[in-house]
Amino acid sequence: MAVIFFALFLRTYELDNRPLHVDEAVHAVKFGELLENGFYKYDPIEYHGPTLNYLTLVSSTIFGIHSFAELTEYTIRIVPAIISVLFIIFAIFMFPREEKHLKYLIIILLSISPILLFYSRYYIQEVLLVSFSYSLIIICYKYFQSKKTSFAIVAGILTGLIFATKETSIITFSSGITSILILYLFDNDIRKKIIISTNHVILFISTAIFISILFYSSFFSNYDGIYDSLKTFSNYFSKASENGDHIQSWYYYIELLVYSNNEKIIFSEIFLLLFALIGIYFSLFSKQENQTIIIFRFLSFFSFIQIVIYSLIPYKTPWLALNFWVGLLLLSAFGITKTYSLFAKRISKQIYSGVVIIFLIHNLWQTYEINYKYPFQPENPFTYSQATCDVVSLTKHITDVLEAVPDKENILISVIVPENDYWPLPWYFRKFKKVAWNNKIQNSIYKFPIIISKPVYEDEIINKLYTIPPPGRKNLYVPLFDKYLELRPGVELRGYIQKDVIDIYNRTNLKP
Repeated sequence: MAVIFFALFLRTYELDNRPLHVDEAVHAVKFGELLENGFYKYDPIEYHGPTLNYLTLVSSTIFGIHSFAELTEYTIRIVPAIISVLFIIFAIFMFPREEKHLKYLIIILLSISPILLFYSRYYIQEVLLVSFSYSLIIICYKYFQSKKTSFAIVAGILTGLIFATKETSIITFSSGITSILILYLFDNDIRKKIIISTNHVILFISTAIFISILFYSSFFSNYDGIYDSLKTFSNYFSKASENGDHIQSWYYYIELLVYSNNEKIIFSEIFLLLFALIGIYFSLFSKQENQTIIIFRFLSFFSFIQIVIYSLIPYKTPWLALNFWVGLLLLSAFGITKTYSLFAKRISKQIYSGVVIIFLIHNLWQTYEINYKYPFQPENPFTYSQATCDVVSLTKHITDVLEAVPDKENILISVIVPENDYWPLPWYFRKFKKVAWNNKIQNSIYKFPIIISKPVYEDEIINKLYTIPPPGRKNLYVPLFDKYLELRPGVELRGYIQKDVIDIYNRTNLKP
């Protein structure tokens, strides 16, 4: 239990220690619509599945939050954090008591894995997808041991949740089915064990369909969402091959996890990968045919197939690696225990235990650097198009200015960025009442006392501010910020404010 509390602490400590990522902000704004309007409509083009939104509704209810403006980073990020802890708890029941060393190693590796912990503190769907997927593997493993009806129902619930979480579930399902078929065709022992009651199959399928329909139909208030949940796959495959912003080489994930070295962080999971390879070897070639070997044999195929698929798909983001990395974490724990058993009589147990402890300490140190020391810096291998802390200071400065201005709720703010590339600002501006979001400069720009934009628009903004206003409506604008600010590394933001407004703020600050 101490390890579980430690895992919970790691995931919930300083949840707001980095600015919201672009994707986090997009999902948070989408959830804000559900929170304030009481209705969610699934969008198969721009968003993933609805489970994250509805689970966040539970979180916001617990914290007594009823509006988008009241939301905090903690309220939304606690959802994937808790789901990942529940998955770790679920993994405790994976193995019998006689496998206690393997069980403890799995819990520890899942708790302190740098990449798993990093994205467990991210308000995106990936940790939910991975937690549901590997929980399904565990419950299916337990089902084939006991053939309990309750396990078939839980498996159906998890399957429905997986499908309702993200369209990449199709990769999860295809990898799982292919792995089962391989085992079924080439393993006589497995063929004898994969016997399922027809009633259980019907119960499993009907439960999975019901859960999926429940979420995609917005709890039976939007039946178009059911059709959209299938239509989304055409959009995903199109995006996976055409979105140039996220096209990476086939070896992107290998490079990401094997070794990274820069001014601040030296990161490598080479030891974990080596133990995972040992685990794969023992799962495939061990002469023992117990049930533990069987599940790791499945995990070997399941992880390998996903590595191949995700490597071949041109569209890549670092959090997608979680889909196969969790499997490798489990296999690594298996490899450590099998190596220990193999060499226990040949080398000192203390020496081998010392090697494993050094490996775990190294992993824990990497976890500290990745998640707490450099949680948003570009040198962190898992930050990806990460917003800078400037978005926080920018928001605070505008808040301070508005607090000093009479009738602050009626002050208009215009954000103008090419291709609507202003995220995650909608999250940080959630408390401002009147914000216009544009990708081009409107002729009404002179009506906005505060303007946020990129340098590329500066000349056009200045021209329109001083040529378009009718007589008596022309105002002098001055820079809003006194230093260089970035939305993301290398992406500068500039601000402009009417001099009359900033003068009020300055006079207020000069008061004794």
